[in-house]
Amino acid sequence: MNVSNLKNHIIENPEYIELILEEVGFHNISRRGNEIRCARESGRNPTSVKVNIDTLSSTCFSTNLKGDLITLVQSKIYTTFPNTIKKIANIIDFKDKEKQEEFVLPFGGFFKKIARLRDDDAFDIETYSEDILDRFELTPNLLFYEDGILPSVQQEFKIGYDSVTSRIAVPWRTFSGEIVGIMGRLNKREVSEDEVKWFPILSFPKSKTLYGFVENYNHIREKEFIMIGESEKFTLQTHSKGLNVGVSLGGSFMSEVQANHIKSLFPKVILVGMDEGLSQDHSIEIARQLKSDKYYRNKVGYLYDKKNDYLPKGSKLAPSDLDKNSLKKLIEHCTVWV
Repeated sequence: MNVSNLKNHIIENPEYIELILEEVGFHNISRRGNEIRCARESGRNPTSVKVNIDTLSSTCFSTNLKGDLITLVQSKIYTTFPNTIKKIANIIDFKDKEKQEEFVLPFGGFFKKIARLRDDDAFDIETYSEDILDRFELTPNLLFYEDGILPSVQQEFKIGYDSVTSRIAVPWRTFSGEIVGIMGRLNKREVSEDEVKWFPILSFPKSKTLYGFVENYNHIREKEFIMIGESEKFTLQTHSKGLNVGVSLGGSFMSEVQANHIKSLFPKVILVGMDEGLSQDHSIEIARQLKSDKYYRNKVGYLYDKKNDYLPKGSKLAPSDLDKNSLKKLIEHCTVWV
């Protein structure tokens, strides 16, 4: 399910906010200007919870929660992010417009398989049960640990090992939390010319999702800040440094789908951190795609180490490869705002 579409649908129909809040157990719900106010529990302060109808930004003063309508509902019904999305969609009977329509094609399943190969937003990407992770040994990896990815973070993101391909298995998820694919990283430091360092164990279209979006959703909404990098390691390394606001594009280009979902989080600050060696113009182009001045204003910048004070020339290092103190200095001294 497209989370951005779901949120936009609610924003376009603000009466759904009251319906959702009532259905999940909030009380004394009332609208005051561009805000919905209510109580988390019966008999409590009827203004302790507020939801902005223009952005869905939410605050619960009694629990110190700061996020959006999704995080507010999740904290109330105590369930996972995917289950929260499904619950909200069911309450308002939301049908994603990007979802593939059911229709009968001639000659049975053959043409259905052909249709599934189309790279078209009108068709869903295939998802998999969590059981697929049983194929892999879900234990922390030493190579990732040496790269600054903590064992606890590896466990949180369910990093595993595929003995068949001798690769570290990195699960990717859709914007609503289902497993959509598995990337594999060769489990060795030195890679020969005839070897591929990263290769999909289970193929999927990276351009239709963001690595770390689900795992870091609540933190990004709470802090209203998001960092964007290229590879999966960017998200995992920043998370290990306590910056649990990172997402990864899966490459150096950002799709419209990815840009829309980043903006749907309504972050006040966006920081783009591409790998060393990428041109400044490339970072500027990505940053400009994320700039917003219409419905809300945000601050968008990119990291550019012009003199290679922190990222050695030719190293192709990601900003997240730096130690925490050096990364902090890179952000302080090498951020360019658009």
